[in-house]
Amino acid sequence: MKARFAGMGAWGPGFETADALEALFDGEMPTSADDSDGARPARPAATIIPPRERRRAPLSVKLAVEVASQACEASGIAPADAACVFASALGDLDITDYMCRTLASETPQLSPTKFHNSVHNAPVGYWTISTGDNHAGNAVAAGPDGTVAVSLMEAVIQCDIEQRPVLWVCQDIAAPPAYQALWPVNAACAVAIMLVPATGGDAHRLSLAPGAAGWPALHTPALAALYDDNPTARALALLEALHRGESICLPLNESSSLQVTPP
Repeated sequence: MKARFAGMGAWGPGFETADALEALFDGEMPTSADDSDGARPARPAATIIPPRERRRAPLSVKLAVEVASQACEASGIAPADAACVFASALGDLDITDYMCRTLASETPQLSPTKFHNSVHNAPVGYWTISTGDNHAGNAVAAGPDGTVAVSLMEAVIQCDIEQRPVLWVCQDIAAPPAYQALWPVNAACAVAIMLVPATGGDAHRLSLAPGAAGWPALHTPALAALYDDNPTARALALLEALHRGESICLPLNESSSLQVTPP
């Protein structure tokens, strides 16, 4: 399996672009994650979504769309020209929490908008409709430990076989208090990579390796808490290795791993 990683997007505490993330890999201090008034966490703009729909879009959708837009801009590939694979290990836990509480209440009447946004493929739906992307759009989940590697492999296989650009996007938001015992996710994170068919020696190669692997160590202390908590943040080890020009082995399942080798 091979593809060229042509452009990236990233969003998380201390970084709102791939360039800011790479600065952290180089040892710089994180940027502020606050708005200008310093009172609220910054939120992704996701301006590619039309204003009316953007007002109704939850954070999970805005995160995914924001980093997807960044990856498209960095690669020079128009959103409508790429197929896409969107992934999330846990889905939108805010809406899951709302729906469970509402259905258990004395007035179990769900908001149609909340219900509309509760499906796992909501981010890819907002993206493809907003951009006019008529290519295949998939939504993938493979649990907290497998989603990053499984969805990335899906995107690279599609890119390699169909010889077309494929946008890979992964995001997970913070968990509400009721879910913290199961998934102690304290901050949101999203990443995206535009994959394009490889030519010559510019290919990133993915291969299956026998035997299970644990998640590799991250060498950026400023990102350690995020890396340990958020399933999507596990992709930071991949991006860090690529930034350093190093190969990396990601856990795939109980019997195999995914080896990623840069050009």
